[in-house]
Amino acid sequence: MVLKNLPKLDVAPDPDDNYLLALAEAGEVQFLNTGDKPLLGLKRHKSTQIVTPAALLELLNEGHK
Repeated sequence: MVLKNLPKLDVAPDPDDNYLLALAEAGEVQFLNTGDKPLLGLKRHKSTQIVTPAALLELLNEGHK
């Protein structure tokens, strides 16, 4: 998938991370997997949950039970 015309955002605690949220928004992704604590503090951006790798594994395992 090629994403063009990413939304301009200014919501991440670190402005350098706004592109990650823009990609997640444009790609309509369910999860953003990160270890970045300030970004994790947002918990969600639109329809995207922001989670640690361990939390993502737990969520994925729950879906297979």
